[in-house]
Amino acid sequence: MTLKKSLIALLLFFTITKTFSQNDCTNAIIVCGNTGFEGLSATGIGIQELGFNNCSSQENNSIWLMLSIDTGGTLGFTLTPESSDIDVDFDFFIFGPNADCTNLGQAIRCSTTNPIAANASDNLTGLNQDETDTSEGPGADGNSFVQWLTVNNGESYFLVIDRPVGSSNFSLTWTGTATFNQPPTFQNPTGTALNITNCDNDGFIDNSTTFDLEQNTSTIIGSQTSVAVTYHLNTNDVLTGENAITPSGSFPNTINPQPIFARITNTITGCFSTAEFSIEVINSVDIPNDQFAICDDNIDGDDQNGQATFNMSDVTIGILSGTNQSGITVGYYPTFGDAMNNTAAYGATHYNMTPNEENAFIKVTNSDGCFKIKEIKLVVNPLPAKTTATLVQCDSGLTPDGLTLFNLNESIPSLTGGDPNLGVEFFKSNILLPTAYTNTSNPETIDVKITDLTTGCSSRSTLDLNVNVINRTVTIAPQCDTAETGIMPFDLSTTDLVLAPTETAHFYANLNDALLEQNEITNTANYPNATPYNATIYVRVEEANSCSVIAPIQLTVNRLPQIEVQDTGYVCTNLPNRYITLDAGLLQGNPTNYTYEWSTTPVQTTRTIRVNEVGTYIVKVTNANGCLQTRTITVSPSNNATIAEVVIVDLAQNNTVTVLLDPASIGSYQYSLDLPNGPFQDSNHFENVAAGVHTVYVYDTHGCGIVSQKISVLKIPAFFTPNADGANDTWDIIGINPLFFASSKIYIFDRFGKLLADIDPKGTGWDGNYNGRPLPANDYWYLVKLESGRTIRGHFSLLR
Repeated sequence: MTLKKSLIALLLFFTITKTFSQNDCTNAIIVCGNTGFEGLSATGIGIQELGFNNCSSQENNSIWLMLSIDTGGTLGFTLTPESSDIDVDFDFFIFGPNADCTNLGQAIRCSTTNPIAANASDNLTGLNQDETDTSEGPGADGNSFVQWLTVNNGESYFLVIDRPVGSSNFSLTWTGTATFNQPPTFQNPTGTALNITNCDNDGFIDNSTTFDLEQNTSTIIGSQTSVAVTYHLNTNDVLTGENAITPSGSFPNTINPQPIFARITNTITGCFSTAEFSIEVINSVDIPNDQFAICDDNIDGDDQNGQATFNMSDVTIGILSGTNQSGITVGYYPTFGDAMNNTAAYGATHYNMTPNEENAFIKVTNSDGCFKIKEIKLVVNPLPAKTTATLVQCDSGLTPDGLTLFNLNESIPSLTGGDPNLGVEFFKSNILLPTAYTNTSNPETIDVKITDLTTGCSSRSTLDLNVNVINRTVTIAPQCDTAETGIMPFDLSTTDLVLAPTETAHFYANLNDALLEQNEITNTANYPNATPYNATIYVRVEEANSCSVIAPIQLTVNRLPQIEVQDTGYVCTNLPNRYITLDAGLLQGNPTNYTYEWSTTPVQTTRTIRVNEVGTYIVKVTNANGCLQTRTITVSPSNNATIAEVVIVDLAQNNTVTVLLDPASIGSYQYSLDLPNGPFQDSNHFENVAAGVHTVYVYDTHGCGIVSQKISVLKIPAFFTPNADGANDTWDIIGINPLFFASSKIYIFDRFGKLLADIDPKGTGWDGNYNGRPLPANDYWYLVKLESGRTIRGHFSLLR
């Protein structure tokens, strides 16, 4: 069988199979055209009609198809579930040929094989030429396919497809040589729509009128015979052929636009096709607005009567604003009946006789002859009240010529009465003025246009500008720069300005703001000057919104004396008659231009004072502007050092000396070894000190004195050479002398422990003789007992 693409009408039919019952024989779908189907759905049971069949099953979820054979031959099909899940199980049954719904008889083909039970590799089923069995199932019996049919011309068969297990739609593909009857087709030429439009010209805009649907019938049929055309209101009716529209020659639409469904049916085969078209009441005449307003024609704003002359072409533009006005005719009438009958039409202009608001009817007719009538209102809006006002400004006093800057917006509350719906513009010789305006004469009158912001209606008025020329000087006390930034807070209420009971003062950062009354200073109790050290602000004095005077105010910040605010000094407790000088610490300026006050008793007022006592001294330094700065000098005690101990590490490769002071030493000290005039070092520790007698010095850096102490660093020679050459002729311990260790004991022994000599620490040392005879070169031993209790043992070499 040759496969063809599905007709659009049949595709539509099968995508909505759930909208009417297809699971009963009497509602079976007639299969027309040689086409396969996709998206078929088997739903519900309907009437259980299978009865006895040799495949042992009943309807679960079924769909009935009637196969109408045009040309005989072989007939097979393949059913493919959309889901490949092997759990989805489809069965089928075929009755015929020419079976009757009331007497179906036995199924001539059927398959109820369960794919899982049969261990099938897929869940497809159907008829094909390879099979020899005519029925199979249920359960594991069969392979889901049975032998295809041999059919004859004009025969019909019922194909029942049932889904007992799972959930899935399915598709059908026909095989074999047989063909089905072809459905009739819609003969309207390509590009020719069946849509019908009618005008709603009864004067009532209800979007409803009658339509002759039959005007499409001949177009649909064309040259076809044995066909009939019916019209329906929905897809269900057009597919089932039920509830045809009658009479179809005068159908009143119920919605707009409304879909209509046409069905062309072959009266012999029952095959049919469907199509959808629409019927629509044309409301292409659009009247978007229902009123048009103009302003009262009394431009001066006096004696308004709510009447004016309307230019009807302007009314048309306004009422039809936003619409396409080409190809239309417009008329205006006093009543609806006049509009329907085209009587008593208005002329090009119309003077309303009803004040303020008058009703009229507009009739708009398009090029198709369709028209619309709508009631509109012709409105005459009143003009704003004509109000004059006076604005009083004052000259800044800098150039008192009566010409100054006005903020014209200040007059708006008087001109509008505070109505926010009124806008104001200012003119001179019909030239729009800026709201920041400098008058050209004093006084001066300018023109005012007051406009209703809702209606756009306006009236003309005037504004008088007057300038007060008054000079006044206003001062405020300078501030001292305690923050040392040049910026200080000023309390503007402390100026010398004297106000009348009805006057108010307002402060501004610059003259322009003061003139225009904008950006007023609000933090008047704590206002910082904008420019360091010297700034100018302006005060505006008003009485009843009239400016009395604008005067500058100098905000002066005076600098503090430039001094070094902290210092220290030292007095020597060991030198009570020694005084030190304390200074006020000026960093710049002439000292004679300042006054001084020391925290001494009695108070001293000189730039410097002399003290010899510990304490905290404070001096207040005041400049000619009365600004003072305080200097604090802390005088601490100091004295010369008291050496508590000198720690000596000697008889070593690196001899060291460390000076330890008594805790009562409260000064700041430096140290020197053998150099009374320095240089001195901060450390009290000395390294690599040579053997012998030394002097350590401790110096107080605050000048309270220097102390010293002699010390001895010992060294024992490793050899001596008593050969009378004047070098190393005797052996003695370096650092022992009549001043240091004079009572110490020094003994010399040979290697057998024999005492050879007892050396006097105050003498010249051992000459290498024993009992007057020279001893041979050899190593000898010594024992040193220092008077401090320290004992030293070792040996040395005698060399000849």
